[in-house]
Amino acid sequence: MRIELSHEWSLEVPEDLQHRKEGDHLVFWKPGITLLTTIFAYSGEKHRQVLLANLKGRVEAEKLESIIEIDGQIQRYAYFKQEEIIPGHIRLALHAFTTAPYGCLQTSFYLDNAQDLHECLVLWKSVEWTETE
Repeated sequence: MRIELSHEWSLEVPEDLQHRKEGDHLVFWKPGITLLTTIFAYSGEKHRQVLLANLKGRVEAEKLESIIEIDGQIQRYAYFKQEEIIPGHIRLALHAFTTAPYGCLQTSFYLDNAQDLHECLVLWKSVEWTETE
């Protein structure tokens, strides 16, 4: 089902994901997967490029694997990171950013099982941006 996060941003989520609002974030989850969504606004292309440059710099400094895609006015950037949430328990995180001319939707996926990564990539790629007047 398609969920509208704002007038500009939406994404397709499976029916089996539960969701709740936490402050400015919408959180989706099911056993083994948590998705945290955050919407950012900025004032134009210069700020988008600064955001992307900062993300790329962090990823390069930490030698993480990343994904870059450009589709018209949308630029997607994501990186993978293993995070130790408690001693001895590591989860995979996919921090994915879908950027538009005046805003960004960050979708951070936290996976207990790396086999769920494909499903998270499909969810991320379902993000749509609609330009508002």
